[in-house]
Amino acid sequence: MIDIDSIRNEICKSFCQDILIEPFSGNARADNGDVQLAVHLPLVGRDGDGIVAYLSQTVTGWRLSDNGMTLMRLSYENDLGRLLSDARERLFRTVLSESHLQQDNGELFIEVPAASLMRGLFLLGQGCIRVEDMGLWTRTKVESAFNDDLRRALHRLLPSDDCVENFQVPNVPDAATYPVDYFIKTPGKPLYLFGVHNKDRARLVTIILQYLTVHAPIFDSMVVYSELNDVPEADSRRLLAAANDIVPSINETAILEQKIRHRRAA
Repeated sequence: MIDIDSIRNEICKSFCQDILIEPFSGNARADNGDVQLAVHLPLVGRDGDGIVAYLSQTVTGWRLSDNGMTLMRLSYENDLGRLLSDARERLFRTVLSESHLQQDNGELFIEVPAASLMRGLFLLGQGCIRVEDMGLWTRTKVESAFNDDLRRALHRLLPSDDCVENFQVPNVPDAATYPVDYFIKTPGKPLYLFGVHNKDRARLVTIILQYLTVHAPIFDSMVVYSELNDVPEADSRRLLAAANDIVPSINETAILEQKIRHRRAA
């Protein structure tokens, strides 16, 4: 028989032995001016440095901070202005939200009740490692993440038989060169939906829509942006002139649902 209590005690003992706690008088913030603590966690970031949580007391518990070190380490190998722009900025916000972290002028932190200190340490450590890993995100991975989000959103809204991915419009010359991301069945004109995550994609979709307007039967078109503000104004203006409808952000799921339902009810 496996002695679960013995294993639990051994894990807890070993884990605690790997944690170093020492006073810290740097920039970590405290509400009451008390001595702050640096807690060295048995967690290692992508660059090989250990994760340190800087603790200060609050009225209701603890404030745990990375003291700005996570984004500082990222900046050694990356231009943060570019790394945390476009779709990756949305991923950054998602990582913070899922880890219950906040960001203030480059500092990642979480505030927890006194009884939740251990959970706060794990959340901060996990969040810092995930943010550091964003340095590995390539353009291809960002595009793939957006495409996955769009696919999931459409599958939640539509029966599988009413939503065809990578659709080639019939009777269109060289149709394979001008594919439609999603063909959505409606009672009236077919709805062709496209995802756009950057300026290059905006330009390509504009070309496809202009081509289909000439060679295809009457149809409606919809563009779903990763984030509208991520695409230069001139490129968006050309695309808006070619498309019938837009959803400004993949996060605007209520808008996406309303617009699709409106087209399918026509």
